[in-house]
Amino acid sequence: MTRSPTIPDRPVPLVCVWELTLACNAACEHCGSDAGHARSQELSTKEALDVVAQLAGMGCTIVTLSGGEPLLRHDWFEIAVAIRSAGMKIDLITNGLAACAQAERIGAAGFESVSFSIDGPPEVHDSLRGAGALRRALDGAAALRRQGVRIGAVTQVNQRNLGELSATHDLLAHAHFEGWQIQLTLPTGRTPKSICLGPEAIAGLEEQVVRAVSQGRMHVIAADTIGWYGRNEPLLRTGNRSGTKVWAACQAGLQAVAITSDGTVRGCLAMPAEFDEGNLRSQSLATIWSAPGAFSYNRGFERASLRGACASCELGGICRAGCTCMAWLATGTTVDNPYCTRLQVRT
Repeated sequence: MTRSPTIPDRPVPLVCVWELTLACNAACEHCGSDAGHARSQELSTKEALDVVAQLAGMGCTIVTLSGGEPLLRHDWFEIAVAIRSAGMKIDLITNGLAACAQAERIGAAGFESVSFSIDGPPEVHDSLRGAGALRRALDGAAALRRQGVRIGAVTQVNQRNLGELSATHDLLAHAHFEGWQIQLTLPTGRTPKSICLGPEAIAGLEEQVVRAVSQGRMHVIAADTIGWYGRNEPLLRTGNRSGTKVWAACQAGLQAVAITSDGTVRGCLAMPAEFDEGNLRSQSLATIWSAPGAFSYNRGFERASLRGACASCELGGICRAGCTCMAWLATGTTVDNPYCTRLQVRT
């Protein structure tokens, strides 16, 4: 059996996405983590600061603070400052509802960028996230711009907003967003499967991303849930036609790690509990990361394990069936993924 060339000999958690809290001040219909109330035993400030030290000690370079809504955690600023003081960069993902009120603190925290969840024009965004949600998010984005913070948007695409991407692009450009990441709504958390896109919609979505990139109004990229070695790679990864970066396969457990608010470690926050590797209250991050058999779906991947159309794809050993979480949700395995535009062109 052949080992994938995209698996490093020595995995290092260079990137961490950290769910600071599961508490949230919105009740989004398509919340992938079923956020709302804080977990019963979320990490204390002392424990969180210890996690910061552990990440820095393992060579992590950038931490993205996520949630729930991370701005609802009382000590988020202290944690953010600790991350920066340890030599790591920080990003923030927010629904924007508390951003205006905390704009000065966000500006002082030293974020590389702040990304707002924006799902479309008011009638679409507010129907998914609550009345007045878009206006509050845009006000928060404007307040951060006045603080000199770089702002971006993340859009989850589903049946409700697939036809609104052009209008969303106009809205973001008018509000002076600098970047836009487009990704799929996944059938996790409390998201109804009925609003999620099927594989047949992905080629058309990819073309919409390409058109948005070509307009040059902001930096537009596709997230890991879209693409994988189709004719528009590497444009989807880089946001420009001269870029050379291509899909490097799922990096969960290789260069990426995720931490939930109660200290559970997995490769990616989008992954379900089946992919949990351990908890920081009982083991150190280094112990969990280096344990025999840890993150086996990626570290132990073999070309011969691929199934379905992925098994016959000449790039299967490099791509490794696209986004691991999507493959699992679609087929119940990590080695077969129908959400592939290259597959659709081949067939």
